[in-house]
Amino acid sequence: MKKKLTEARVFALKGFTIKSVRGKFFVSPTGYKNWAGPYKSLHHATTAIARKLSREFTERSERLQQLRGQLP
Repeated sequence: MKKKLTEARVFALKGFTIKSVRGKFFVSPTGYKNWAGPYKSLHHATTAIARKLSREFTERSERLQQLRGQLP
């Protein structure tokens, strides 16, 4: 018996902008001015972006699963 492959989920996630001020890093969704930070390094700033994108992907995926469960 063959295993059913899981369905691929493809989402276009938000873009982010990083700015550096006096050695500190700030992140914001591109086009917005609600800056998060300061982060002490670029590594910490990009990790924060990765966490935000992971959260966004998970929320969208859960909504999609709920919608598919409601279909007849």
